[in-house]
Amino acid sequence: MREIIHSFMRETFLFDFNESINEDSDLFRLGIINSIGYIKLIDFLENEFNIKFSEDEILSNVFVTFSSIMQCIEKKLNN
Repeated sequence: MREIIHSFMRETFLFDFNESINEDSDLFRLGIINSIGYIKLIDFLENEFNIKFSEDEILSNVFVTFSSIMQCIEKKLNN
């Protein structure tokens, strides 16, 4: 799962995790993801993992870091 999401983010947002951008970096503050990218990310995650996010989840800060994205998906898949 981790590599699938990493690969999507590399291809879609044209960046890779490194010393300055790690899995706990705020991807919005760094300018890596914008509002259009956010919609693409949500759509990808829902389709790839056959899950659905609530409006509250989408409007929260759940998806600002790679780590928080992973935690949210793991929680959904385990329910």
